[in-house]
Amino acid sequence: MPHRFLTDLQEGDAIHQFLLVRRVETRIDKSGKPYLALVLGDRSRDLEARVWSDVLAKCPGPFTPGDYVGVQAQVSSYKGEIQLSVQYISTVEALRERGRELKEFDPELLHRATPYDREQLWRELWELAEAHLKTPLKELVLGLLGKYQEELLVCPAARVYHHPYLGGLLEHTWSVARHALQSLSVYQDLHPDLVLAGAILHDLGKVKELANPQAPDITVAGALLGHIVLGWEMVREEARAQNFPDPALLLELEHIILSHHGSQEFGSPVPPKTREAMLVFYLDDLDAKLKMMDMHLESDNTAGDFTSYHRVLQRGLYKGGDRSEEEPAPTPESKKNN
Repeated sequence: MPHRFLTDLQEGDAIHQFLLVRRVETRIDKSGKPYLALVLGDRSRDLEARVWSDVLAKCPGPFTPGDYVGVQAQVSSYKGEIQLSVQYISTVEALRERGRELKEFDPELLHRATPYDREQLWRELWELAEAHLKTPLKELVLGLLGKYQEELLVCPAARVYHHPYLGGLLEHTWSVARHALQSLSVYQDLHPDLVLAGAILHDLGKVKELANPQAPDITVAGALLGHIVLGWEMVREEARAQNFPDPALLLELEHIILSHHGSQEFGSPVPPKTREAMLVFYLDDLDAKLKMMDMHLESDNTAGDFTSYHRVLQRGLYKGGDRSEEEPAPTPESKKNN
């Protein structure tokens, strides 16, 4: 059976295809029997899935995030959201061990990734820093970009909510940095190097917070410290290695990183207390929220003018009218040629 992208599924559909395990949790149902709560995905979206006890007895796994699996499932609905009721599941590795040919297995159909060319994104980010930053922040930022280039090319920006795919962190960073440059043309009395360096480095700690980019999970360090503290440590270590000559300037950059979630409620040790930190906080939040909206609009298949409720944004989104006659938006230089 050919692959059907998860965005195209409707309640009542049946599928028999390969998917990627993104999350796994063993739970107990009301009768005391174990079942699996999974998140399965392809490159179009993720869906909640359930492997109930009777199926689990026949298909015990084990299953771990990042596994490719063959799945037979029925598309059902729960609280207004479609999900998969799994009737059969096995890892691709186990199927191959049993002699299955798996001609229709294509990992490229399952990997979510930024729609931009990642190498080009990284070059543009590097060139942006090289062209617009001055010493000593220029050397600090370029040193960190070079040191973590390999990780930036694959790291997602989050497990679930925004840019949760290969290269997502790089895309998000590139976008926030470009927003920062535009904002500096309006707020010309801000310290431009602090704003731009903060925009580029604010989420760098996620390369140590997140593991397994194909099915993002939290590292031990990420769970115990979080990306804000990890990123602050990375910047401080690089500054020490470079003998950064301006302690006061470094302190303000560190403040941007530590405050970029806006408040203690959302994980920042301190709120933004400089104008530069306030700008980076809002630009980061704006890019994340717009990506959440894009992802929810793309994945929603409910009827009507509004999407289903988004738990983080705390609203349904207006789908908009017919825009087929509008002029197409200009394509960024980094967009892939598909």
